[in-house]
Amino acid sequence: MSEWVAIVPLKPPGERKTRLSAHLAADERDRLAELLADHVMRILAETPRIRTRIVLAAERPSVPHDRWIADRGRGLNAELADARRSARPAASLVIHADLPGLCVADVDAVIDLAEQHGSAVAPDRHSTGTNALALADDRPFDFAFGADSFARHRARLGGQCGVATRPGLALDLDTQADMEFALEILRRDVRAGCGNGRSAHSTR
Repeated sequence: MSEWVAIVPLKPPGERKTRLSAHLAADERDRLAELLADHVMRILAETPRIRTRIVLAAERPSVPHDRWIADRGRGLNAELADARRSARPAASLVIHADLPGLCVADVDAVIDLAEQHGSAVAPDRHSTGTNALALADDRPFDFAFGADSFARHRARLGGQCGVATRPGLALDLDTQADMEFALEILRRDVRAGCGNGRSAHSTR
C-alpha cells in the first residue's frame, strides 16, 4: 500500500470565499473557511494512506496540519508545482479545503483510482472545476486549476486517468447556490431519518 502526501491550498484571511461577500461578512467568511478546512484536514488525518498533510498558505495555518509550505503569491498552479517538488512524494493528492461532505471513503476512492490508472481527478458538482487531483508517481505535471480545470486536467493526464465522481468530493462551498444545495442535502437527510450526525452521502 502506497503512502501519500496530501497538499491543501488555503487562501489567507480576508481573501477567502469572496463570492459569498454579498451574504457573509469578511470575518464570517474567514470562519467558514476555517471550519471547512479543519474538517478536510481531520478527514485526511483519519485516512491511513495519507502520510503527511501539507497546507500551502501565505501564513502559518491554524488548522491541523503536519507541514506548512509558504505560498509566495506566484499563482496557485506554480505554487502547487513547487510544493509538490518540495515534498518529494512518490504519490501526491491535491485537494481543496472546502468540501463539507468529505469522508475517508472519498479520499480512498480517488487514491484507489490513481493507483489503478496512474492518476485521478475529482470534478466539482458542475463537472467544470477540479476538487481533487491524485498522482500515483513523481512524474512532472503542470497543474491547471482555474476556469474549466476539470477538462484541462483530464487532457493533460490523458485518457487513462481515473475520474472520481462522489458527492463528498463534488460539493464545494463557493457560492450562495452551493450553500443552498448543501442545506437541501441536509434537509433531505433529516427527512430521511439520518440520525448519526453525518450526511447519508458521506458513506457512498
